[in-house]
Parts: sequence; structure tokens; C-alpha cells
Amino acid sequence: MSSNIIDQLQFGAATASLGFSSKFTLEDKFKAIQNAGFKYCEVGFGGYVEWVRQKLPDLPASTCPEEYGEGGEPDPSDEELWEALYGKAEDLKALAAGYGLTILVLQPLNQFEAWTPGSERHQWCRRKAEKWLPLCSKLGVQHLQVGSNDKPEATASFEEIGRDLHWLAELGAKQNPPVKIAYESWCFGERLASWEDTWELVQLGDHPNLGLCLDTAHWPLAPSYGYDPTTGEGFTDSQFKDMIGRLSKVPGEKIFYVELSDVLKPVVPLGKGSPFDEWRIKANSPRGDRFVWAVCGRPVPFVGRDAGRQVKSEDDMGAARVMECFNTLLKCGFKGPVMWEVFEALSMERDDEDVPALYANAMAKSKQKLIEGIAI
Repeated sequence: MSSNIIDQLQFGAATASLGFSSKFTLEDKFKAIQNAGFKYCEVGFGGYVEWVRQKLPDLPASTCPEEYGEGGEPDPSDEELWEALYGKAEDLKALAAGYGLTILVLQPLNQFEAWTPGSERHQWCRRKAEKWLPLCSKLGVQHLQVGSNDKPEATASFEEIGRDLHWLAELGAKQNPPVKIAYESWCFGERLASWEDTWELVQLGDHPNLGLCLDTAHWPLAPSYGYDPTTGEGFTDSQFKDMIGRLSKVPGEKIFYVELSDVLKPVVPLGKGSPFDEWRIKANSPRGDRFVWAVCGRPVPFVGRDAGRQVKSEDDMGAARVMECFNTLLKCGFKGPVMWEVFEALSMERDDEDVPALYANAMAKSKQKLIEGIAI
């Protein structure tokens, strides 16, 4: 392994993976990331909004239509909220810097693309993006993560989606400083659910400021070849080999950043005694069973289930083959941010223990294992 490879990578942690409870503030999470030895992080938009509201408790409620927004996000017309978000950007940068951290990514701009051109939703999403990109620039982030649209009513053609992404990439390039658009596949959609889909769309978008965010957790759950959480079938050795073959052909310069997480194999599927059955019933998510598994069954790579505390067999370590995936990305020529983004809802929802430190330390252990496993 060449030390030059390590020098070209920026290792960090996603704040969204350091506890779901509102008890844990960004201050708590930044401290945990710093103590674990990381210098970079990825911040969730919802977490930033919550942090700003903690500082400015008299801010008005969002007027965003319920069917459009998520997590209390502001409507593009909510000027007072946006001014507050813009105004606190320097404070967040300073807070991160106080913990020795640089924020590299804001995530996720979701449900942006694939709406019928000229429709009300299409126009609203562009107005939303016109608010998000200046915020990204004020926060000084390198990348805005865009999650692939998983709404079934988002049915625009791939050519039209390519135009959406090109427009967004151009908007990002015009910011000062500019912000790169990193497009990520979300496995819980039925149409734009694989990295192969997002790669095709990035090519159609055809803009130097547009590239991929590749998340190792979404590949083992891709509908076309990944695990079915209700049967445990899929993601065979043959399917994995074919996927790696396709991945090896992606140019490294179009991989803007990488997110690392493992995925538990559905040895006991949902609805058949899975440990996630109760969470599934309670959440009743319209996003379906792949979403449930993606939120509950994504342990820290090389550490295992529940930040390593519930590892009883190999099945508890994950089946995404993260090391082989990562080495393939390095062979493609990837160099850039590597963020640990893991989700284990049953553990992360707890507020009776130090969840941020538990997971940040597990990520640090994972980072060391990853470095030891680099083989190119």
C-alpha cells in the first residue's frame, strides 16, 4: 500500500450517523468526531436546521407543503428562515473549526430531479435549489449530496433528468466558492435505485461540476440485483462480481466522494422474525422495506452490528464486501472524501448512552481496518 493513496483521501464521519435523538447536539457530535481522530465531516441539512432553531428559538414554522418537504425543511419562500440559515453559516464553520473539523459535505438535497418539466413541483424544486446552493457556499462545503428521487410520481425521462442535473451543476459552479454536485443512488426507489442509474444520468448531465456520490450500503439493496429484505434472496456471488466489473469502468474523476457502510444480510427477513420487524411496523414508512433495512441494518464496516457489541457470528459483520468495493474505487482512480455513514436505528434512537462517542470510535476502528486492507 502506498502512503500517497492515504494522503489523497479525506476521512470523515456523517453527523447523521451519530445518534437520532435530539438530545445529541452538533456540538456533541463534533466533539465525538474530533475525539475519534477525524478531521472532516458531513453535515445533514435537517441537523443544521435543528441547530439553528436551537440558537434562534423564536423562528417561525416552515410553510413548506407537507407533500413536498421533509423534516421541517423551509419552503423557498420562507425568507426569515433562510436568512437565519445563511446568517448562522459562519457560526457553524467556526464551531466545526473549534473542534478541528472541516465540513466537506451538506446532505441531502432530495426529490429534486425527474419532475415533469414546467410543472409546479419542477419549478418549486428549482426555487429550492436556488436557496440551497448559496447556503452550501456560505458553509464552505465542497459537495452537495443529491439523493436520487424515490417518489413514484417523478416520471420524467432520463434525458429530462440529465437536463435537471446539468442545470443544478451549473448553479453550483456559479457559487462563490463553487459547490460540486454529488449524485447518489437511493436503493429504496423503484426507478432510480442503483449506482448504475445515477452514473448513466451523470453522463447525460454532462457537466464537469457533476459527479457521483457512491455509497457502499445502497448496492447490496439495489432492487435489480441486491437483497430482498423480505426473502433474504439476491446479491449472489455472481451478481456481485458482475457489479464490480461495471464499477471498475467508472472514471475516478467522476467519483466525487464515497460513503462507507456495511449491510446486514437478511438472514431472518422482515416479517419473519427479523429484529427490525417492530421498527418496521412502528415506522410504517411509505418508502418500503428496503428503506427499513437501509435505516436499521447498516453497521460500521469491519466492526459489525451495534457498533460491534452484538457480533455473534459472521452474519453480524455485514455482507456488502466493503473492502473489495473500496479497492475497486481506488483502482478507478478515486481520490477524495471518504465519509462513514452508517445507520442502526435500534441503537441510534437511544438517548440513555453516549451514542455519538460509541459510533465515532467504531468508525475510527473501521478506518484503521480499511487502511490496512488497501491493496492496489
